[in-house]
Amino acid sequence: MRASLAACLALVLIAACGPAANETGTAVPEVSPAGNGQTTPQRAAFPVSIVDDAGRRVEVKAAPQRIVSAAPSTTEIAFALGLGDRIAAVTTFCNFPEAALAKPKIGGLRPNLEAIVAQAPDLVLAVRGTPPDAIAALEGLGVPVAILNPTDFAGVLANVRALGALTGTAEAAERVTGEMRRRWDAVTEKARTASTRPRVFYEIDATDPGAVTAAGPGTFIDAMITAAGGVNVVAALAPGQQYPRINAEAILQANPELVILGDSPWGQTAEALGRRPGWSTVQAVQRGTVTTITERDADVVSRAGPRLVEGLELFARTIHPEVFK
Repeated sequence: MRASLAACLALVLIAACGPAANETGTAVPEVSPAGNGQTTPQRAAFPVSIVDDAGRRVEVKAAPQRIVSAAPSTTEIAFALGLGDRIAAVTTFCNFPEAALAKPKIGGLRPNLEAIVAQAPDLVLAVRGTPPDAIAALEGLGVPVAILNPTDFAGVLANVRALGALTGTAEAAERVTGEMRRRWDAVTEKARTASTRPRVFYEIDATDPGAVTAAGPGTFIDAMITAAGGVNVVAALAPGQQYPRINAEAILQANPELVILGDSPWGQTAEALGRRPGWSTVQAVQRGTVTTITERDADVVSRAGPRLVEGLELFARTIHPEVFK
């Protein structure tokens, strides 16, 4: 069971939460010619259109009242904008905020099309892992589908603004993104004062200890390690690979000074890591700088939503405790 849960976590990271290359990089709100610049749900003018992260133009003719969210990240953005009462259904992985748990479910990594249609949505929020045939079927029924799958922190901010534009909550979106930007900048600025840049390894799944799945370049985890003043050793071990499986020997040679066990909520421990063949020589094991995180924190560092800044702050305290007390 533990192995299957860890493998499922890796799939969620890859399919539903992490960044992916796309044509535009960010979703760009584009108020249609009929718009008048008003931002509150009562006064916002529709129709409104955006260009989503797949480069597709998405238009809503009126403020959506029944929104189906097909990923935890889009669910968290919607609730942060105060759209909880308009969320008709979410996935089984949508566990934040608590109110999301009470919403009807449309399935997991591959949402059930019939379950979505049964909710009579007027907007569906999708990500890279949402089946293309389901998206095509929904659009064939006249249901707008917005793919929000950003590649970087700026893309997350753009996604929040894009959903704000689509739902008439632009003012809330500006408040949310302003606070996110402020907190992110505060961490990066403070991290620059650190005198060292520790080598960091973030483990996602060690079901096979000989070939560990890790967070590589182009992921939010990689971006947060860098912004918090660390060096992601996986970037050099697997260039261009977001979630590579890396031979344990390569990790041992990289000799990370800090190991963060992203799979600790599913049973991995610092003690077990130290017992793996060869790992007793790694600096992180010798220094006792192997860090475990909670299931909640595993979500925070991987979901492309408002809580991503909490993930950055967590990494900052872990990588530079002397600076971020």
